[in-house]
Amino acid sequence: MRRCFILLGCILLSFHSIQGEEPLNWHQFQGPSRTGAIKIPGLDLKSWIAGDPNPNWAVELHEGFGGAAIYNEEVFVLDRDPAEADLLLCLDLESGSEKWRFRFDHAGILPHSGSRGVPLVEQDAAYFIGGLGDIHRINKTTGEADWTVSIQDRYEATPPKWGWAQSPLIVGDVLIAAAMSTDAGLVGLNKKTGEELWRTRGFGDSHSSTTKLTLDGVEQVVFVATEREGDGGIGTTISVDPKTGSTLWDTAIYFNKIPIPFPTKISDDRVFLTGGYGNGSAMLKFTQGAPNWQASEQYSLDIGTQMHQPFLIDEHLYILANENANHKGEARKTGGLMCLNLDGETLWHTGDTPFMGRGNMVRVNDHLLIQDGETGFLRLVAPSPKGYQELGLLDVFEKREEVDAMIAKQANRKFVRLPDFKLWSPMAISQNHLILRGQERLICYRLR
Repeated sequence: MRRCFILLGCILLSFHSIQGEEPLNWHQFQGPSRTGAIKIPGLDLKSWIAGDPNPNWAVELHEGFGGAAIYNEEVFVLDRDPAEADLLLCLDLESGSEKWRFRFDHAGILPHSGSRGVPLVEQDAAYFIGGLGDIHRINKTTGEADWTVSIQDRYEATPPKWGWAQSPLIVGDVLIAAAMSTDAGLVGLNKKTGEELWRTRGFGDSHSSTTKLTLDGVEQVVFVATEREGDGGIGTTISVDPKTGSTLWDTAIYFNKIPIPFPTKISDDRVFLTGGYGNGSAMLKFTQGAPNWQASEQYSLDIGTQMHQPFLIDEHLYILANENANHKGEARKTGGLMCLNLDGETLWHTGDTPFMGRGNMVRVNDHLLIQDGETGFLRLVAPSPKGYQELGLLDVFEKREEVDAMIAKQANRKFVRLPDFKLWSPMAISQNHLILRGQERLICYRLR
C-alpha cells in the first residue's frame, strides 16, 4: 500500500511539473497563452520598480525589432546581420552569455531594417520566420537547422510591405504561418519535417501573426489580412481548423490597410479587431456559431492601436490608442492608454500625458507593464475603469537625460515633441526575469 501511495505521489508530482512547465516559460510571441498575460505568484512589481533596479545583464545586437522568448534557463532572440543574414541567438538566462547562434545567409534590405518577430521554443527545437520569408526549425542540441522552407520559393510569394513580420504558431504537430501568396494564405506544416499539410486560399497580406482562439467551444486559428487597393481594399478575417486548414468562417467586415495586432477574444461569441493607419476597430459578434458561423458587426470605433494587442480585464478593454495619425501636435491628445467598456464607450484616456507611443504592453498578475515606444520608459499601471493609475516608472534604456533636454528646448511651444527611439519590440517575462529590447540592445532584469 505504501508503494502505491509513493507511486501515486510521483505521478502527481510529474503531472504537476508537466502542467506547470509552460506557465514558467514565455516560450512564444505574447507568452504562454499567446495573450500577453502571465501569472507569477508572489511577485511584487510595485516594490521592484520602486527600488530603481539595475539590469542583471545587457547584450548588444544589430538594429532591429525582434523580441525574446524564454524557455527554462535560456533566452532566444532574433537578430539580423544588416542586409546579409538572419541570426538566432541562444543566451543563458541568468548571465546573458551566448551559448550558440544559428546563421542563415539571405541577402536583402528590409524597410525598417533588422529582425522582426519572436521565436517559438519547445523542448527540442526553436522555430522562427525571417523577414525575407524563411521558416526554420533549429535543433537546440546541434544549433543547426533540421529544415528550412522558403515562403518566397515554395509559394511564389511576394514580400509584404515590411517583409514577413510574423511569429510562428504551433498547434499539436502543425506549425501555422502566413504565406500570403496568390494561391496560399495560411499554411500548415509538419513541425518536424516542414512538409506541407494544408493551405488556405490566398487573401492578400498582413503584418499580423496567427493566434489560437476557442469560440463556441471550437478551437480555431484566426488571422487578419487585407487585399490593398491604394488606400482602400478588401479586409479578410479568416478562421481555420488547425488540423485540416478547412475554413470555419471568414468575413470582410473589418478592413485595415496594414493589419498588425492579432484578434482578441472577448467572449465565446465576440472578437475585437483593431489596428492603426486610421482604420479603427470593430467588435465582431457571432449570431450563430458552429458549424454555420455567422458574423456581424456589433459596433465600430475610429480609434485603434497600431502595433500591439489590447487587454480584456474585468469586462473592460485597455488599449494603447497610438498610431501614425496621432503622433504629432494636437492629435496626441486623442491617444495614450485608453479604457473602454464592452459597448465601445471610452471611459478615460491619458492623451499625451503620457502618450507612450507604439511600445509593447503585457499583463503580469493584476498589473500592466507598458514599455513606452518613444522613450523606452517602463511604466507599471494598475488597470481600473475609474482612471489612470501609474504605480512606478523605470528609465530602462537610460534616455531620461536626452528626453529632458529635448523637452527643455521646447519650453515655449504649445505642443512638445518627444524623441521617438522606435522601441516597439515585444517584452518577455518569465520566472524571475523581465527582458526588453531596444533597437540595438537586449536588457534583462531580475524581478526578485
